[in-house]
Amino acid sequence: MLRRQTPAVAPGLVPRLCLLAALVNLLVSGSCATFGGRGEPPPPPPPGQALTPEPTVSPEDEPLPVKAVEEPIVVAAWAEPRELPPGGGQAQILVRIQRPGGRRFPGVEVRLRASPGSLYSGGRVLVTDAQGMTRDRLTTRKTAVVTLNAGGTRYRFQVPVPESP
Repeated sequence: MLRRQTPAVAPGLVPRLCLLAALVNLLVSGSCATFGGRGEPPPPPPPGQALTPEPTVSPEDEPLPVKAVEEPIVVAAWAEPRELPPGGGQAQILVRIQRPGGRRFPGVEVRLRASPGSLYSGGRVLVTDAQGMTRDRLTTRKTAVVTLNAGGTRYRFQVPVPESP
């Protein structure tokens, strides 16, 4: 008659060790998202530099027409990454619109233009989401000047590309 060998570790301890190993792995990796879980959404992007509006022009001369917003807004726009590598590449252009006091402002029309370079939107009107955000993708080989019209006010900022050595 054959006898079963008893494991050196108690049978109830093996599943606990596996569970402990999985928890340690989860803590080291950072979140359940690594294992297909939903996890918490990433934190909001950092605020951009304060933009100063450009002088107003008549609606007929506006190169980037959008529906004007009748109340004051606070606009932050920035590129991620802030600077492209030598030779250029792609950057996400993020625009956040808020009401004074910090409340997000959904439904604001935004248009962007880049010179030199191209935008994924192709200059079409973008609309801010429930968080007051919209985004576009810039592709350029040289330092680009991004001009945006948010709610009827124009702003401008640069995405630098250093010279190739």
